[in-house]
Amino acid sequence: MKKIEHGFNSGQRFGRWTILDRYVFSARGEKKYLCRCDCGTERYVLERSLKYGGSQSCGCLRKERAYQATAYNLLGQTFGELRVIGRSRKRTEMGAYWTCLCSCGYTCEATAAELVSGRKTHCGCKSVRSYATSNITGQRFGRLTALYPTKKRDAKGFVIWHCRCDCGNEPDVSYNNLMYCGQQSCGCRKKEHDQELGTLLTHVGGTSPEMIQSQKLPRENTTGYKGVYLVRGKYLAKIVFQKKQYFLGTYDSIEEAAAARKSAEALLFGETAAFIQKWKESAAKNPEWAGDNPVEIHVSRDRDGRLAVSYSPQIL
Repeated sequence: MKKIEHGFNSGQRFGRWTILDRYVFSARGEKKYLCRCDCGTERYVLERSLKYGGSQSCGCLRKERAYQATAYNLLGQTFGELRVIGRSRKRTEMGAYWTCLCSCGYTCEATAAELVSGRKTHCGCKSVRSYATSNITGQRFGRLTALYPTKKRDAKGFVIWHCRCDCGNEPDVSYNNLMYCGQQSCGCRKKEHDQELGTLLTHVGGTSPEMIQSQKLPRENTTGYKGVYLVRGKYLAKIVFQKKQYFLGTYDSIEEAAAARKSAEALLFGETAAFIQKWKESAAKNPEWAGDNPVEIHVSRDRDGRLAVSYSPQIL
């Protein structure tokens, strides 16, 4: 250890840190000053962390800010480019997450501590340019190999890359999809998966009883409710049946969207599963009748836009 001869002065303050009279050098040759936090903790802190504000306390300041942030309702407040529009179901040891709407139109989640401390001021759109143009030539992503960047950009500003799939196709794929969204083929992988799945599942009337009764949440789901998505501050509900999407509306609250989804599930999934079961029982008793009377399911909307389902043949 050495007495301070140059640089910061003993007693100089940075946030809650007060510099004492000693410093050491790190393994990289960077100067670290012995500091005392207002809470009494003593620690060696890098000179650059003090100079540029990277460290302002031993951690007690961050905890206090997190506590203060969770003690108040942040709904409606603005932090940089972010406006808080609701609470998220996600939680952390530092407190609850808040759902925020960025000025660019996209939504994101942030802890109260991140918002109050200023560490989170946008959804990431401000930093897109710094990494959206990274060179990934020759890198492989599943079955895709990135060949060269095109002049096109996606909606978020990411470069569109021309790629070659192992099957021989050469699709154009966004850098964002390759790096962060997990795209690994031109679509051939999904087709192969669907073909394999078709040999494992029963298909009646253009749908699979096993699939419609499954309650497993997709990996990309963030709301905790199947078929409910947060889009630009609203909760959108939809349902997929017979490979078609049916939009159930947008709602201000997640409870309303979840209720609309549950109602559609009861109609499309519950009643359909019950009808198919009755048809199977009749088919087991009379195979010839089953061959002449296949299951047909028709989905339509009434004048009020509500879903309606009709089944044939009629089963007594």
